[in-house]
Amino acid sequence: MKCQLTLLALVMASASAQGGEWDYPSGNEVVADQAAAKSYVETHYPEIGSVAIRYQSQSKLGYQYNFNISLDGEYKSQRTIVVHTDGSGIVQRVFKSLEDTIVRNGSATTAAELEFPRRLKATAPPELSTGTLVNALVNVVDPDLRTMDKQPAPELPWTDITDYPAPAHFVLHDVELLNSGGKYYLSNSRVKQVDAEYLEALNTDSGDWEKSDSASFLPLEGIAEFDQLNDLKNLSFASHDFTQVMAFYQIDQSLRYLESLGYSLFTEPVQYDARGLSNDNSSYFFGPKAVMFGIGGSPDTLDADVVVHELGHGIHYQIVPDWGYGHTGAMAEGFADYWAGSNSYRKLYDQGSDFEIDTVFNWEGYFGTKIATRSLWNQRARYFESSEYLAHYSVGGELGDELWSTPLFQTLKQGVERYGKEAFTEVDTIVLESMFGLGRSMKMHDLVESMLYVANKLYPGRDYAELLKANFEVHGLLKAPFRLEVDSFYADHTRPLNIRLIANGRQASVDGSIKTSIGSSDTIKSGKFSELDKSIALPSSAVCGESFNLATDLTYQYESQLQPLNWKHDTSLVYGMPVLDQNAKVVNSVLPDAAFNEHNSLNYGFKSFNFIINGDSNTADENLAVYLKLSHGNFADLRVTLVSPKGTRQELLTNQIYSQQSLTRYWVAKNDKELSAFVGEPMAGTWRLEVTDYSANHSGKLVEWAVGRVSTYACADTTDNRNNNNDSVSGSSGGASTPLSLLFGLIILFWRRERHFNSKSEEVNQ
Repeated sequence: MKCQLTLLALVMASASAQGGEWDYPSGNEVVADQAAAKSYVETHYPEIGSVAIRYQSQSKLGYQYNFNISLDGEYKSQRTIVVHTDGSGIVQRVFKSLEDTIVRNGSATTAAELEFPRRLKATAPPELSTGTLVNALVNVVDPDLRTMDKQPAPELPWTDITDYPAPAHFVLHDVELLNSGGKYYLSNSRVKQVDAEYLEALNTDSGDWEKSDSASFLPLEGIAEFDQLNDLKNLSFASHDFTQVMAFYQIDQSLRYLESLGYSLFTEPVQYDARGLSNDNSSYFFGPKAVMFGIGGSPDTLDADVVVHELGHGIHYQIVPDWGYGHTGAMAEGFADYWAGSNSYRKLYDQGSDFEIDTVFNWEGYFGTKIATRSLWNQRARYFESSEYLAHYSVGGELGDELWSTPLFQTLKQGVERYGKEAFTEVDTIVLESMFGLGRSMKMHDLVESMLYVANKLYPGRDYAELLKANFEVHGLLKAPFRLEVDSFYADHTRPLNIRLIANGRQASVDGSIKTSIGSSDTIKSGKFSELDKSIALPSSAVCGESFNLATDLTYQYESQLQPLNWKHDTSLVYGMPVLDQNAKVVNSVLPDAAFNEHNSLNYGFKSFNFIINGDSNTADENLAVYLKLSHGNFADLRVTLVSPKGTRQELLTNQIYSQQSLTRYWVAKNDKELSAFVGEPMAGTWRLEVTDYSANHSGKLVEWAVGRVSTYACADTTDNRNNNNDSVSGSSGGASTPLSLLFGLIILFWRRERHFNSKSEEVNQ
């Protein structure tokens, strides 16, 4: 469905199902058919229960065998295991989803549409065998009239098509349609128009098909038919047939494009009715493989994005017939948005235009009572694995649909910039191919892993895997096998660097090393663990205030029969603790927790804090710094935003996962890109810190914070390294400091650190 629900829901659980997992077997076992695939599962995964084949699929990379799972004779509707082979039948990987991901009142839900699909009662055109297929020209808008005109968005939504400020005009496109009995019908081997009456659902008790009132169908209007081909070139917005022709053309051309990529997914024509539903909404129905479009506001089919989006749902269901549970709600909408966006982008690219390519529903989104376009460039969205991602719901304050569509579409744009028009077919192929062989209860990170695998397999000479990885990492969608935590990115020279290596769900044995670029290192070797603590002493010879790299290189293995894998991770740190020229403001203020109201909607917690800088006439430069100390039960709940006196906003913490309940952070413009937006702005004035809590049941407080300049870094020799210039220290002759001077330096260092961390001032305008 194209509409966005107004409810913003965040369902964060302290413990939840992990979704799927990918196994990469170390052997070269051959699976030639469904019986062999079943034997493979029973041999290698005897603990999961009994299995029965659900379906088999084939893609560019090979074959996929999808199985149902039963435990003690009870069918588990949310669980599956899928065996992937290459074209020769050699097992390459296994997707397994062995937990229930959607639970209500203690019980796993069942997707009725998957287990008991409905069928459509509708009037259909004559069979193709009764006539011949002929070519014809039809006038349409493509992708929509506003995009064709490059018309700016209205300040207020249009309530009727007559509100559009420019005259209508059309383009002619070639289509293939049915000539039967002297009439022309919108029907061919790929798509056909029907006049929908209602859905039918199977009564499992009686075995009868019964009318279902789950959708608001319009009264029957009859099949669109034309006496002459020229009639198809003279349709206008006012004609009901124009909406049918628009849907016919857009669905047909998208299916043709799909076939050009090598995917013939539909074994029978896709049914549609451009005037199927009475409300301002459109839907794809899985059982009958039919698309029903709404006519509320502006008819939905006047916008190609809506048409192609709804077809996108049909595409993902054809690739993964048991698409359900897990994060599939938001992923379905995100993929459909991507498919529509890619379609419009290809057309604009040929015209040399980039008009609003980062949004979908550029026409339909401006009709009715509110503006409801969707973004393909939502850089704020962040991934919460333990959340539910239902269609059109917001998680962490951002729409889950956009969380999934954004990295896909931004990769497409970057690919086109790098490789030209070929990138459209190549990135679209990666997106499609990566969905083959997944199944029930997949989460976003499961499909991310598959997409990177497919990109490397299909296009090893291109940079698509690297582009995808970088875009996924922006949103936290790439689930690494481990998380590496340090307590501060600015290393305290007085104590070793403490490091926590945390298993990211699945535990593995590891063998590798961790090294710094300033000469210290340690080995890491362990059996399976949930958390591994390491400590590395830092050399005193490091340059104060300069960055250094912490590199982790691990070989890890989940089970002995699986391939050993490699994980590399680099973290940039800075030697020395920043000392600010402003005293920290001690706040110790409770941060309001998010809470559900009487309507069961989530109200976010919010509080702001002011920090006033007086008497500084200079502008912010690379020494601009922010200090923050927080305590909280779950830092992933929080977003922390800094607002400058000029009004520039920048997020400092964006729903960061952190295992501890106390967090101390510094940011310095020289090293941290988060502060680059403020460089050149006045230092003096009121700086504001905004803390938003997006999830209920965890509380915390802001302990203290400061904004200022870095006056020095607290390092092993603060005096020598104050300005990073190696100037000699004034004092007695000779190279060594006297014991008295060393004692004096330590007293000054201690005083400065205490002054920074403990100075108190009044809190202003909390």
